[in-house]
Amino acid sequence: MEPDEPSFCYRLVTAVLYPILLCVAILFISASILGVVMVREDSDRSPGYSMESSVRLVGVKGLESALAPGAASPAFDLLVRVDNGVNEEYCGSGDVTVSYAGVPLARGHTPSFSVESLASLTFAVNATTEAIGVPDHLFRLMSAERRWGAAELEVRMQLGRPCRRSFAWSVGLDG
Repeated sequence: MEPDEPSFCYRLVTAVLYPILLCVAILFISASILGVVMVREDSDRSPGYSMESSVRLVGVKGLESALAPGAASPAFDLLVRVDNGVNEEYCGSGDVTVSYAGVPLARGHTPSFSVESLASLTFAVNATTEAIGVPDHLFRLMSAERRWGAAELEVRMQLGRPCRRSFAWSVGLDG
């Protein structure tokens, strides 16, 4: 063996252990990054976090075919209830979209509100549109589903501060 040539043990360590140590280091770094991402995603949720809501349809206007004479713009009056099960005040405002069969019919905006910790609040939202009537193909589907007692609106609410929150409900069109 020449004096400049590495020993068998050194070659074994470099050939086997270095790749293993590199893999362990990569896994450790990946796990650390993933852990940080998971902590950041859950940072707004404390144990027992419970923000719940419900919606009630209290009025509907303009659910007629856009082809009907004198058709009006669809409008929906909603009552939204927010239950704050968190030990801190929740303030916010947001946007509401009312859809049927995936087609947006009207949009509205919630008032700015504040819900004390462990309290509830109910507020009204009026969702409207500038479009006249409901597209005819959608109106025919809606009419058939109303006859069967199966017509449901989809209501989505996106709230803002302190964290983005989305809520979605299915609401029976005929009570």
